[in-house]
Amino acid sequence: MENQPIITFDYEFSPYGQKIRSVLAGSNISFQRSDQPIVLPRPILEKLDITYRRIPVLAIGKDIYANSSLIIDEITSRFNALLTTPADKAYEQFGIEIFTSALNVIPVAALTPEFIKDRETIFPALKNPDYASLRPSGLAEMRQKFNIIEDEFLNKSLFVAGEYFGLADVHVGWAVGWSLEKIGLGQEPGFSHQDYPKIYKWLSSWPKPDFKDIGEEDVKDFLLRSEYSAKDIGVDEKDYLGIKQGTEVAVENSDTKAGAHPQKGKLVGLDQREVVVELKNGLRVHFPRVGYVVKEATAGGLASRF
Repeated sequence: MENQPIITFDYEFSPYGQKIRSVLAGSNISFQRSDQPIVLPRPILEKLDITYRRIPVLAIGKDIYANSSLIIDEITSRFNALLTTPADKAYEQFGIEIFTSALNVIPVAALTPEFIKDRETIFPALKNPDYASLRPSGLAEMRQKFNIIEDEFLNKSLFVAGEYFGLADVHVGWAVGWSLEKIGLGQEPGFSHQDYPKIYKWLSSWPKPDFKDIGEEDVKDFLLRSEYSAKDIGVDEKDYLGIKQGTEVAVENSDTKAGAHPQKGKLVGLDQREVVVELKNGLRVHFPRVGYVVKEATAGGLASRF
């Protein structure tokens, strides 16, 4: 398991990609990165028969993990190297709320028509004709959340998790660092080092990711020559889905247009935590049970939402 290649598929600007890189860094795990285009198409993933459209995706050997929440659960449970706390799920939700507010403060000049078209089904706010008018309220929301981090979460220690860096820090801070550095929030009045000294010191103390970029020509051969790293969980045929092992299924996000970017494959794993589909090339793609729709690939549209 430990010898299987670990590859992230993301791009530098990706907020969730940065989150996963921080989890790997905090777990002291070296990895490789396959740099992806910001917008579709993504030829490298297409060559792997991966049609799931969201970034990041993480490969551990021939097992491919979609969705940042499942990726984090897999890293923390498998390697057990990052400090966790009972409050991590609450911190995770807080970080998501920060990111939602940050979407309203992206400079309009950075939103090209191509980018908006690619993301409009995921982030509807970006196609709002009055998007620019959302920014003042978005800045106010960000300041309120920054105040909570500065005055409460970092009141007694350098890290949210306590004396040492932990998963709580990643959950709270991924969108903070992204908004300050990638969309220019740090240049806005009221968001400087002087305004939030604890936040800036906190972010500068995070472990740095250790990775090398892997070339397009190497990714496919590298993964297909590797081995499965995850345990075979089997298929719970008493599950609400009622789908038998080996059935061809389609998996897609429940919050986007139906049929837009399904991932098809043979059902090889199903339990309360995840659904696993095997592609024709042998790669296995893992999805969480929350936020995804699974249905038989030949069904006439009947889907199960979970």
